[in-house]
Amino acid sequence: MSACAGKVSKVLDDDDLLREIIIRVGFPTTLVRAALVCKRWYHHASEPAFLRHFCERHLSCLLGFYVEDREDHKMASIRFFSLLNKPRELAAIVRSLLGYSWDAYRSAPANFLCSRNGRVFISLYDQVNRSKFTVGAHSPLCPERGLTVVPPFPHIEIQDGYSRTMNDLFSVDEVNDLSLLHVLVVSNMQRTKSTVHVHMWRHGDGVWRTYLTLDTDQLLDPRREPKSVLANNKIYIASAQSDIVVFDLIASSISMFQLPQGVEYGDTDTMLAQAQDASGVYLIHAKKLQLHIWLHKGDNWLLVDTICLREMVANMWIPGYRVEDDSYAPLRIKHVGDHAEFMFLEMGRCALQLDVKCMQLRKVYVMAEEEVRLGDIHPLKMIWPPIFPALKDNPARYD
Repeated sequence: MSACAGKVSKVLDDDDLLREIIIRVGFPTTLVRAALVCKRWYHHASEPAFLRHFCERHLSCLLGFYVEDREDHKMASIRFFSLLNKPRELAAIVRSLLGYSWDAYRSAPANFLCSRNGRVFISLYDQVNRSKFTVGAHSPLCPERGLTVVPPFPHIEIQDGYSRTMNDLFSVDEVNDLSLLHVLVVSNMQRTKSTVHVHMWRHGDGVWRTYLTLDTDQLLDPRREPKSVLANNKIYIASAQSDIVVFDLIASSISMFQLPQGVEYGDTDTMLAQAQDASGVYLIHAKKLQLHIWLHKGDNWLLVDTICLREMVANMWIPGYRVEDDSYAPLRIKHVGDHAEFMFLEMGRCALQLDVKCMQLRKVYVMAEEEVRLGDIHPLKMIWPPIFPALKDNPARYD
């Protein structure tokens, strides 16, 4: 027995071997539990370089998704659906999410905006003037945080002959903190000149702060769809029929490039996603039963993958879809995860989830008979990086 204990101790006392063991735990929640063993384990598990390695090794943990009722844009109609085959380690978290109540908004004018890094962002409308609203952030994975209410957006006086052409909110990923960017683009009626107003808010600030203001003749026709993407301090904005405008927040500059040859923006058949190394952007384009994944890096487009779904859906029962007639129920992209790791697709009266790395397609939602259209889909992932408890000076526990 003592010989066995000695061998275990020899392994666990080796820092390199210990890190190799901890990195295999698989889930952020298990990583936090491993960090609580002792101070030494804590410092290994929470060290930034180790966390980067952990993130590269493991796919982001997708817990489930919210479906928004397209006919009733109210928080009380939001429903959360857990993805199937979740490991037992996540069972308690999923139960908590399924039980999270939005009843407080049953009679309140509030809409679901998006979900990001474990937070759900909602718009809180003025009871009298619905054109006025502010933003609130819920943390269903950490209910003890309560609701964070963001101050109203800064007022920008718009001159006669000008109008808003873009009004977007972006969540900035920061460790254990919440920061938001508000981007407002105002263009003249002739679409020859635009002014970009960027404001930033950090948790704890009472007001929005001006980040920058920029005049440009390149960001003249931003599109609502596909949605803009923030990656590596750059905002990628779909524009016109086949352009992507890049707004560099650090350099305070704007540049532009075109979609791959033969690709144009259509009705929910294109989507942007940030690239894994944060130096480029993915473009996902759906055509019939094929998905084309392009990566723009430097000055070039690279076709990194073409996924044919015909065989995957051939044996699926999909209401409202006939495999022999692609035009009967066209493939639509509802959401693409960061780094194009996963996608939510609409086909017929179903929502499908595609795991790109494992090349697995699953039916995750079937519309009820009374539903006319499939609502927006908002995935919810585990918080990353994980929130480690503060170390207490307790030698008895953390030796």
